[in-house]
Amino acid sequence: MLKNKQLLVVGGTGRNVGKTEFVCRLIAKISEDRLVYALKVSAIFPDEELYHGSHSPGEKQLSLFEETRLTTGKDTSRMLRAGAERVFYLRSNDEGILSGFDEFVKRVPDKAVIICESNSLNQFVTPALSIIVKSMDGPIKKRAVAQLKVADLVVVSDGSSGFPELKLISYSEKDGWQLKKGVK
Repeated sequence: MLKNKQLLVVGGTGRNVGKTEFVCRLIAKISEDRLVYALKVSAIFPDEELYHGSHSPGEKQLSLFEETRLTTGKDTSRMLRAGAERVFYLRSNDEGILSGFDEFVKRVPDKAVIICESNSLNQFVTPALSIIVKSMDGPIKKRAVAQLKVADLVVVSDGSSGFPELKLISYSEKDGWQLKKGVK
């Protein structure tokens, strides 16, 4: 499996658990002294209408586009407002995720770090850090169970703490993405 040392992936156990808010706060923190490129990946799965909306059979199976609008309510616009230099949105079925990610990476400068919101990308690329955001009591979607087991950090979103786990995450040229010692 392809390993990418620039990449930090944030997934979630379901919808509205706080993963985009966590991503935006991480972007704001890291972009103070790093060039941040952000990516949101939405996988197309017919059995997950509850999480991603319905997908008609005739839909295009892979799309990658750059978000340039700051004023929408979309997660990608929020990432731009948080401080990402550039933000992209990849929507694909499983078969297209790796090729879509490869296309995205061609646009990322060597010195940039990548913060990605996705539950699916970890199946194809090994990030330097994998983080899962879960609610205190919400349902866990089936595809997120495996990610919980291998995540470097599980963040429990209570909707009010402001994600104190952010202080555990850092990036350096020498060591890449890392968690403070003793944290799992």
